[in-house]
Amino acid sequence: MKPELEKHGVRLVALSKDDVAAAAAHKERDGLSFTVLADPKLEVIRKFGVEHHKAIEFSKGGFTLAGIPLALVPEFKTMAIPTTMLLDEDGVIRWIDQTDDYRLRSANERVMAAVRSLD
Repeated sequence: MKPELEKHGVRLVALSKDDVAAAAAHKERDGLSFTVLADPKLEVIRKFGVEHHKAIEFSKGGFTLAGIPLALVPEFKTMAIPTTMLLDEDGVIRWIDQTDDYRLRSANERVMAAVRSLD
């Protein structure tokens, strides 16, 4: 969507709860050509009110056999709610789309419809 967003003067920025090194690795791994910001302390995430308190993350733990983890241990961790926002030049949220499912993101059509409606 980046080229289409740029036609409308929209700059794409991603915000991650990862630390700087992990965010940079993600950007490189996925070949992302837009800015990826790191917010490991969730300071910006909290300011926008998109903190997810009930996220469950599985970590390696429990039993191992020859160094291979045989059990995953669930942990409750604070993360960001998957959110797409359109902000104006003053940082005011003009459109927002959210989901509780970390695997889902806003549909391209929904985002572009919102961009066009704000032009």
